[in-house]
Amino acid sequence: MKLSIGYFGSPEHSKELLRMILDAGIHVDFVVTNVDKPVGRKQIITPTPVKTLAEERGIPIIQSMRLRTDEGAQTQILSYKSPVHVVYAYGSIVPEIVFMDPKWGSINLHGSLLPKYRGASPVQSALLHGEEVTGFTIQYLAKEVDSGDIISQKSWKIPKEETTGSLLQKITSLGGEAIIHLLKTLESTGDRWKGSPQNANEATHCQKITANHRPVLWEKSAKEIHNQIRALYPDPLATTQFREKKLILVSSDLLDKNAEEVPIPEGAKPGSFFLYQKKRLFCLCGDGNLLGIDTLQPEGKKPMKGFEFFNGARVLAGESFT
Repeated sequence: MKLSIGYFGSPEHSKELLRMILDAGIHVDFVVTNVDKPVGRKQIITPTPVKTLAEERGIPIIQSMRLRTDEGAQTQILSYKSPVHVVYAYGSIVPEIVFMDPKWGSINLHGSLLPKYRGASPVQSALLHGEEVTGFTIQYLAKEVDSGDIISQKSWKIPKEETTGSLLQKITSLGGEAIIHLLKTLESTGDRWKGSPQNANEATHCQKITANHRPVLWEKSAKEIHNQIRALYPDPLATTQFREKKLILVSSDLLDKNAEEVPIPEGAKPGSFFLYQKKRLFCLCGDGNLLGIDTLQPEGKKPMKGFEFFNGARVLAGESFT
């Protein structure tokens, strides 16, 4: 049989999965994506990346402010009678009337090892919590968010320099390959995928990342702050204050246990920062450990190396991040 799907997604990484599916020769009947929204300082009304790709490929597009209660959009989706729905970072709830309709089911690519980190920010949350292993889950959609039966999972160790941006690329690439394999297998065999129930007792939940997660508290440990910086890259980005102006913390690094010891200046407190050997910017954290600040971005300027910021700012004795 020749398989076709309906696709639900919105951001850039969802667009990349859609591109992979199309390039694999799988027909997409329609896409459902979030409504166009104002973006940037000038608040220009901008379509989602998924919508942009769908327009390029001539795929019908369905947008709704609230799909859960939008009967018109629901009817439009059901009219296609797609035998499979694929969901990846749609950003809204898919109602039961929609996800129960396809003959072979509706499946979702989720950026964690379910049942851990159900919810809106699985990738960021895994990094924020310092997880050493992560992966992706392909699951059936269910009434309760991210609670559906698991079809497939893949896990791997998280490198210490991994960010949300790089981890999302990996999840999209490897998860996309797995979804295409499932779709091609279904197309050739006509056999429904087997799913395994999740253990609800092991479920954890994660909240949406907001601006409240951005400010760094230097009283925290170096590892916690490093995890925050990499979890919030490339969006919305961790921040601190210097001379009452916002600084974006782009990238950081933890001192290797085997590296040479970096002496901490006398009188330093959490938030105090200094140059070591004129090369590296370090900041003292609440646990007494140092965090290397590799790249930061002063308000209204381009990203720069830590030592470039220190030299350009002509930091005075006793000044610190707050």
